[in-house]
Amino acid sequence: MDTLEEMVEEDRAAGKRSFLVVGSAGTTNTGAVEDLDALAEICNREDMWLHADGACGGFFTLTEKGRKQLAGIERCDSVTLDTHKGLFLPYGTGALLVRDGQSLTRTHAIDADYIPDWDPDSEFVDFSHLSPELSRDFRGLRVWLPLKMHSIEPFRTNLGEKLELARIATAEIKNIDHVRVVAEPQLSTLALRLNPPGVEGEELDKLNQELLEAINRRGRVHLSGTTLNDRFTIRISVLSFRTHEEHIIHCVEDLKEGINEITAEE
Repeated sequence: MDTLEEMVEEDRAAGKRSFLVVGSAGTTNTGAVEDLDALAEICNREDMWLHADGACGGFFTLTEKGRKQLAGIERCDSVTLDTHKGLFLPYGTGALLVRDGQSLTRTHAIDADYIPDWDPDSEFVDFSHLSPELSRDFRGLRVWLPLKMHSIEPFRTNLGEKLELARIATAEIKNIDHVRVVAEPQLSTLALRLNPPGVEGEELDKLNQELLEAINRRGRVHLSGTTLNDRFTIRISVLSFRTHEEHIIHCVEDLKEGINEITAEE
């Protein structure tokens, strides 16, 4: 937050005006969540728009733990949500929530002879005036129908389970020799590295890449890799309605077997 305030001051000193801050509400890489309340305080004071990237993590507000972790998201001017992640729906179903809908109209509305007039105060919504798209699929049906059929409770329960599974995975992994959790799960994603003594730098990155391949080669779970602080890192992201505790057990087992496999080859 100190750095943000310094950047605003630098802009002001240069005759510029800071207008937008994007806060992370669960990053893709590690599920990290920024202090959205603190960001909101700064943005209110400086009259800046606060957007929260909640594509991966925003729907965890449906759970008690998620609401605590994402405190302040309700103060944002806009929030990105991906229902194809947080509500387990088909790919390509996302949403942008905006506190002031007139802001979208002022930004995107256009006039043309072939576009009918629209009263933004009416009950009818013309999405061509609210986004860059003049034509669009009926994406909302994919969200409306499952919620209408099942209510929000099964989704809330599933999200709570994913938070618990990430906690279980973290606890188990911390008991494995020479494996370090480098990003604790604030939501349902965590990052780890095999870090045996005497192995460093590029050699250590290569070892972790080999470990990831050894895990995925077994075909029971699929983990992915990322780069944190210029180092290759293995990540576990628990965000599928088909993932349950037995799969976390398989993951930990395959992690241990993968370590034995690549260290035996050394």
